Amino acid sequence: MRKTIIFTAILAGILAFSACKKDETTTSLPSLEGLSVSQAIPYVAVGENLVFKAKTTNLYTSDNSTPEAIGLFWQVNSARRDTLTTDIKKENPEYTYHIDTLGNYQLTCYAYANGYYNASVVTAFQAIDPAKALTGLGKFNTAIINGKEWISSNLNSEGAGVSYMKATVVDPLFGRLYTWEEASTACPSGWHLPSAEEWDAIDKTAGDLMAPAKFLDEDMWKPALGQAITNSTNFNAIPVGYLDNTASVNSFRRHGEIAAFWTSSEAASDPSLAQFRYIIYDSNEIMKGSGDKTSLALSVRCVKN
Repeated sequence: MRKTIIFTAILAGILAFSACKKDETTTSLPSLEGLSVSQAIPYVAVGENLVFKAKTTNLYTSDNSTPEAIGLFWQVNSARRDTLTTDIKKENPEYTYHIDTLGNYQLTCYAYANGYYNASVVTAFQAIDPAKALTGLGKFNTAIINGKEWISSNLNSEGAGVSYMKATVVDPLFGRLYTWEEASTACPSGWHLPSAEEWDAIDKTAGDLMAPAKFLDEDMWKPALGQAITNSTNFNAIPVGYLDNTASVNSFRRHGEIAAFWTSSEAASDPSLAQFRYIIYDSNEIMKGSGDKTSLALSVRCVKN
């Protein structure tokens, strides 16, 4: 493990962070290990307060010794420092940071003790303005495709589904990801989850449904040779990807590559599976698939009754 010491005039006095030897014969210092911090969600709205928790109960020393006191301090974007405590007493100390400007943030938490190399852990996030973050969509709220009226955005229904990367700030932009059971009842009154037959009746190319969207000024769809993204139907498909929870660990996959949507139709071969339709960046066809009803979470579009 690489061992580092912070050398600053301020911290040297407060934290006793010097490179001095423990005694005349010691040539290297033992280190603190095992610090962890609650992971920041990747996107937050500017103006919010973020609360981080440092887990210090798993801290240990490389030589199995016992420091007299362990302290904790936080650093944001290499410039702002805040000492949380000079002797950790709480199991999970908290640190609150106000997000005051747009942009990328890197937060580092340090645990320190006199006579030891410090432990550190880094987490990063980006502050966005959700009103301006997503561009390039069609200007209408619904799309009429072969006589059916579709809602032109991914469903964002309160009380169900999961936010992309747990970042609720992007719910109005990306919609939420739903299991099939959740999707079956998520559409608002007067609308319903489309069947596989209703999806297949669209009879358009994938490019007719794909929006040339940009998120934070970057193209959402991964580039592909020969792919014509026209969004001529005003469907506004964006590649949010999907959530695979088959291993009991939330894993968000294929962002930038796939827009996947549940149908109301079960798979004929297996009642534990349901059909979905998806658009992928390198094909001009609307693709067919089936997935587990409870562990797979996809986007949802609704059709008027």
